[in-house]
Amino acid sequence: MDVSKFSLKGKVALVIGGAGDIGGAIAETFAAAGASVVISSRKQENLDKAAAEMSQKTGSKVVGIACHIAKLDQHKPLVDAIMKEFGRIDIVVNSSGTSFMVPLVNVEEWQWDAIMNVNLKGPFFLCKLIAPIMKEQGGGSIINISSYMGVRCEETLGVYCISKAAVMHMTRVMAKEWGKWNIRVNAIAPAWVHSRLADPFLSLPGVNDRMLAQTVIGRFGDPDDVAAIALYLASDAAKNQTAAVIPLDYGMLT
Repeated sequence: MDVSKFSLKGKVALVIGGAGDIGGAIAETFAAAGASVVISSRKQENLDKAAAEMSQKTGSKVVGIACHIAKLDQHKPLVDAIMKEFGRIDIVVNSSGTSFMVPLVNVEEWQWDAIMNVNLKGPFFLCKLIAPIMKEQGGGSIINISSYMGVRCEETLGVYCISKAAVMHMTRVMAKEWGKWNIRVNAIAPAWVHSRLADPFLSLPGVNDRMLAQTVIGRFGDPDDVAAIALYLASDAAKNQTAAVIPLDYGMLT
């Protein structure tokens, strides 16, 4: 196999949640593979710091552009800024995510809305905005970060589970409708990945051991594991891969 197919040289990637642990690992991996990378999240100061570090480490151009994914009126300025700077968008990764640990009977409407807006609604409308650009370019790759909890349920994380199940099906629907434009849409569904989002839940009494007991390898992964799958999906090595939901579950769904 020609390993140069994993190169992203000449491509422009947008990573939503690119200042976070998983998004940051994906963005840095893309930059190391030769892509120009735009990282986006809510706070510009966090983005500037992360972008500078990634640029210095990889030698690729990495810039940060603030955008709150849940606020739809911020999407177009983000896309316009990318097009002005780079003239194209080849890869989009939706890696933003939020949740609350609350039983379903106690969920309030604002909590439901906050989770759905960040995890589902925002990514959908951003992709809707970018799809015509990819169509004109002759194609592109969209990668949605779902979760193994889109398949199974965890108490107190029910709304998060619902949102991630919807992300899986959103991925398939986008792939079905946009495949004719050579836009590939895939998802990654990690189980527990050591990160600032997951570790507070894993640190609760007994939770880490209970979750580890459900794996077949006795360990959880780290953000680089997700980034490795994302690199494959973003690259020409996956030119015929679409509508997939690729698990990173350590055998927890076996």
